[in-house]
Amino acid sequence: MDGIPIDEELTPSHRIINGRRFHTDETVKYIFPNDDEEIEKLELQYYLFKEYWRTCYTSPITPMLTAGGGRVLDIGCGPGTWIMDLASKYKSTTFIGIDISPMFPQHVKPRNASFVQYNILNKIPFPNDTFDYVHQSLLSSAFTTSQWKEVIKEIVRVTKPGGWVEFLEYDYFVHNEGPISQRINASTISFFLSQGLIPNISKHLPEILQSTEQLMDIHCEIKSVPIGNWGGTLGSVALEVIGIEISALRNNLQPLMGLSDQHYEALIEGFVSEVNKYKSYINTFRFYAQKVM
Repeated sequence: MDGIPIDEELTPSHRIINGRRFHTDETVKYIFPNDDEEIEKLELQYYLFKEYWRTCYTSPITPMLTAGGGRVLDIGCGPGTWIMDLASKYKSTTFIGIDISPMFPQHVKPRNASFVQYNILNKIPFPNDTFDYVHQSLLSSAFTTSQWKEVIKEIVRVTKPGGWVEFLEYDYFVHNEGPISQRINASTISFFLSQGLIPNISKHLPEILQSTEQLMDIHCEIKSVPIGNWGGTLGSVALEVIGIEISALRNNLQPLMGLSDQHYEALIEGFVSEVNKYKSYINTFRFYAQKVM
């Protein structure tokens, strides 16, 4: 890993619930599974958002990546799709991914890419001012408000002065709701809040970033992503991704709705039809900022 020191952590065990595999670390709120089906969802999600945003990142880091010699960290890297994509293109830049679950490639990967299984709530295991760019995506389903503050403080700590940090997130509710979407939204928000999670992290990130007092040029960009066939091929992919998530959250949402297994399945089927009727969509956000020199 290009001589970067790191502390090792033991591999956490897992638990199986209704055929889906989850981590068991009680300090981590992350609510989604870490099995093969989740890997497929995360890969779909990556390419979906890449197509809508037309890029893998928004920070002005292309000159650093092209010049080579830089160091990039991806927090919550999942299956490592983001890193594999960029490391294959920028072969002289070092890419490191961290995730609590070992969903990332173990053997077949570019030489300039490596992955570490680690719980970043135990602090990011790298020295101060190590990375030119730190990227994190889709972890509003993982951190409480206080954990967000600590994680961002750690991200800033390991970022070099003049380096960039970036966050890709989307709010966990559907816009242009029909009756079924309203019910799913209400149950999802209720469940998130019961776990101390923030379903609309986009409204809180600017303040958290500013509170570090070490970031400048804080930017926010937003793109709406249609859900369903009305949005073309990408809309169909978005519907598939969200359908997988609603299915994965069955154990959490179904009791809140008071539904049987059969009625929950019917709810998902109804959602698929409804999003086309109401032209539903989600909002995605990119926040990026530069660490003060």
